[in-house]
Amino acid sequence: MTTDTIEAPAVSAGSQKYLLDSWYCAGWSKDLTDKPIGITICDTYLVLFRGKDGAASAMDGRCPHRFAPLDKGRVDGDTLACPYHGLVFNKTGECILNPHGAGIIPPRARLKSYPVIEKLGTIWVWMGNPDTVSSDQLPNLDWMTSRDYSVVWGYLKVDANYQLVMDNLLDLTHAPFLHAETVGGKPEDLVGLTHEWKTSPGPKLHSNYFLANQIHPSPQIQGLVGDIPGDLRANMTWRPASILDLDIRYSPPGGPETDGLHIPSVHFLAPETEHTTHYYYALARNVEISNTEIDEITAVMVKTAFADEDEPMIRACQELMGTTDLMSLNPAILQTDAAGVQARRILKKQILNA
Repeated sequence: MTTDTIEAPAVSAGSQKYLLDSWYCAGWSKDLTDKPIGITICDTYLVLFRGKDGAASAMDGRCPHRFAPLDKGRVDGDTLACPYHGLVFNKTGECILNPHGAGIIPPRARLKSYPVIEKLGTIWVWMGNPDTVSSDQLPNLDWMTSRDYSVVWGYLKVDANYQLVMDNLLDLTHAPFLHAETVGGKPEDLVGLTHEWKTSPGPKLHSNYFLANQIHPSPQIQGLVGDIPGDLRANMTWRPASILDLDIRYSPPGGPETDGLHIPSVHFLAPETEHTTHYYYALARNVEISNTEIDEITAVMVKTAFADEDEPMIRACQELMGTTDLMSLNPAILQTDAAGVQARRILKKQILNA
């Protein structure tokens, strides 16, 4: 565990709330079919739809005529028709048909389009300058498409600023207190837990935990391998603006970490507004991968941990803070806050330099 004194970031993000030159999760690929979907990301309402080749597109979601919601419209090939007056737009946001009067298309009848890629079973939208698009920001996670793992997918709406959710994920020491009966275990069983954090090019930030010979594993791990001692590793990686993946391994004491249980997961955050967050998550396991009953138990346990334990606490913190700027309140900083504080520093610096 690092022993350096951790101080609050000295920089301010100014008037810009979000890092726009970044990929944000706009949903799971499997959920975008033949109907358009509307979603707000970074205070911007978008419409997503698939063209005739199956490729996803993203545009401003309000018709520029009377600002009708285009996710209520009709997809025809590579075009999307407004449900209110029937203006038709192509995938680049250009209005190609005005069915009224002489058919003249007003200059302002145009939508902004956004770069989209699909990776890891996820629809990613680039909210900023299209000239700065880089797929290098996205992780490579083979387990999400591997037949050697069983994957459970989910979504949660969090009524709090997305950086508070980041803080929660980068500091897993809250788990034995908030998640004792689900994914966290009991505080007394975590004596000897060590925490290290570091940054790497990208930039990426790593928040890693290790506990040798854990006597009683958490209920989640017990349900998969039994109540047996083991070495616990929980390594979280964060990529700006809000892409996180957690790698949990539970292996025989003193043995190779690759010999035991592997529970990888992803946590994709997309700020909806300054006070609300889209939280897309997926969790996998490398044991009992054909057991659908365990799939259902896992889905319920994870949803309980996230929706019934994390979300109410984060929301309550947000309400009591009275602001989305945590550091303006001069909070007490613990050593275990190091990774979260560093992530905030990196993010604010990138926003300022945008």
